[in-house]
Amino acid sequence: MRKFSLFNRRRFLQSSAALIGASTLPPVSWASNSTDVIVIGAGLSGLYAAQLLEQVGLSVKVLEGRDRIGGRLHTLNDVPGAPEAGGQTIGPNYGRMIYVAQKAGVSLHNVNFRLGNEPVRQLIHAGGERILPAEWATSPYNPFPQAYKTTLPDRLLNQVIGSPPLVAGNAWLKPEFAELDYPVARLFKTKGFNQAAIDIAGISNNYGPTLEEASLLFLHRNNAIVTQSMSTPGGVKIAKGGNQRVPEGMAKMLKTGIRLNSAVTQIRHASEGYMVKCADNSQHNARYVIAAVPFSTLRHVDLQLDLPAIQQEAIEQLAYGKVFQAHFAVEQPFWEGKGFLPNVWSDSIIERVFASDPSNTGKITNLTVWINGKGADLVAQLPPKEAEKQILSAFYEALPEAKGAVRFVTTYSWDSQTMSRGSFATWRPGQINRYAHVMATPAGDLHFAGEHTARWSSGMEGALESGERAANEIIAKLSR
Repeated sequence: MRKFSLFNRRRFLQSSAALIGASTLPPVSWASNSTDVIVIGAGLSGLYAAQLLEQVGLSVKVLEGRDRIGGRLHTLNDVPGAPEAGGQTIGPNYGRMIYVAQKAGVSLHNVNFRLGNEPVRQLIHAGGERILPAEWATSPYNPFPQAYKTTLPDRLLNQVIGSPPLVAGNAWLKPEFAELDYPVARLFKTKGFNQAAIDIAGISNNYGPTLEEASLLFLHRNNAIVTQSMSTPGGVKIAKGGNQRVPEGMAKMLKTGIRLNSAVTQIRHASEGYMVKCADNSQHNARYVIAAVPFSTLRHVDLQLDLPAIQQEAIEQLAYGKVFQAHFAVEQPFWEGKGFLPNVWSDSIIERVFASDPSNTGKITNLTVWINGKGADLVAQLPPKEAEKQILSAFYEALPEAKGAVRFVTTYSWDSQTMSRGSFATWRPGQINRYAHVMATPAGDLHFAGEHTARWSSGMEGALESGERAANEIIAKLSR
């Protein structure tokens, strides 16, 4: 069998021809009615792995449980402005993402973070009252220690944890940083913060339901990636028409169509390779399988396999974020001339409100209520109509001028989506040290992909990195 050199990022980014050169692998010698590789999941990681495997001559079948392509990239096309429910932005350091968008024929444009000319960029809503940033230091609702009284609530978390002691890349997995895999709340307590202040800081945390359940090491890792992004030229981008257009474009480039509405229920060994069963009772055979789905989904699949105990534990226990959104369409710019923009940090049920221009019109067209973690859990426990009622009440309490000027359109909960059961991996304290080095190791010819298995990148770029790795693992086996 001809040796095939592994893909690497530099070759990917040099040119389209550099992806595979002129070489292809010989076909796998086994049953002709079977597929070389089954990929479970039509998100970025699964689609990228499928592309790369097809480009070296392997037959690939992609099974997707949803009725759409994109995984956790999901543009809300039915909402005016087409905001993102999933992955929000494409960093300038997302080399693979920029590359695959270009290959798929999807245009990217820079995000304008300076929409509007009002001097106050964000309002504070605490104790049922609206507070200007300049008033926060003396507010009776400010429970911060004296040294932090002037720190705004949305900035407190990063102020306390400080600059990351590691650089972007795989440094977060090095032994010298393992001691940082402890609860963020512990650091706050050493600096004199009471529980009320810790809870306030936790509202702005995207990586765990509370700061007691968030790993300091994981926050440092993500802040290091943000720091890298800010120092990389090119600007933060979004896709024209929505970020979901990128995976849709990738899917069109595959030689075989994607089987939608094919939720996998079982994976087991077959006479040659694996048998993958779907909820519709269809069965699919392949020599190799890539599980490109979150562990929060995979743990609900009947894995009739002898996985290492620590890997099985990771599949069952890895933490995932909870995100609940409420989307509003702006019909009148009610904030103009009022001195503030309609961004809000709140200690109420709404937590945060973000103003945006997802369709790149040059003006604010959308407001998104963004509720994380513990708050998302509380909302999920309410009947839908009651949740909507409480969200609208708090929203208009924070922004009374918005009445009659915005239109509530819809809500979206990632936790309620059976094909994701959460947003992204958030790693509880101790889970990085316990799982990160072993959980993506191939189990026989079952391989794992998804942003949770990425070592160098996060988000969309991490998903693509993981798909690339999983494809390389299979190619390496066939190249020996």
